[in-house]
Amino acid sequence: MKVKTFSWGVVQGQLDQKIQTEYVRRIVRYDDLINNVKARLHDDVTSYVICTWYNHWTTVLIEEHISKHPKLIPTLKNIKGVDIFVDGQPFDLKTTYLPRDYDVKDAVENPKNLAIWMYENQGAQRFGSDNRLFVVLLDAKNPEKSWKLKRNFNLVFSKIDEFFNKEKISTDDEVVFSFARKTYTAVSKMLLISI
Repeated sequence: MKVKTFSWGVVQGQLDQKIQTEYVRRIVRYDDLINNVKARLHDDVTSYVICTWYNHWTTVLIEEHISKHPKLIPTLKNIKGVDIFVDGQPFDLKTTYLPRDYDVKDAVENPKNLAIWMYENQGAQRFGSDNRLFVVLLDAKNPEKSWKLKRNFNLVFSKIDEFFNKEKISTDDEVVFSFARKTYTAVSKMLLISI
């Protein structure tokens, strides 16, 4: 609850590029470099670290809750692409927010479209075609504040429990998507938690 703002400061995965482009290769004088780092980069890095820390630990708590559901079997060790088994199927858990500019109505009415979008728009360094369970958080009135929903554990945990109490894995959960000019098939479940 101590996190009051959620501003990355640096695009995730591009900190080194930002340092090289905006500081190392642009600023000639040493004193100017130090002053700019203190004036701007320090705040950007601090914001980035806080957002990353917040996302990591709220995700850990959500995934721990999910893994305790009696219908699921958690993995004992970290296995790339597998966090839990649901109805005998392996799943990679992904807790995230509704992508900016993604149509909220379509996400609610056609969660399979959102799952396909998530697979097709993942970054190349994070690519995976594993079965995935997406837990997507959305503040429908203020999407930019959706990050606050992630720490509303009473609501999130109750929605997770409701979801797993009723959901079953079926052939309807199969998605076909394209990435880097190849076609993939996976099983995907989508839990959209919205206020």
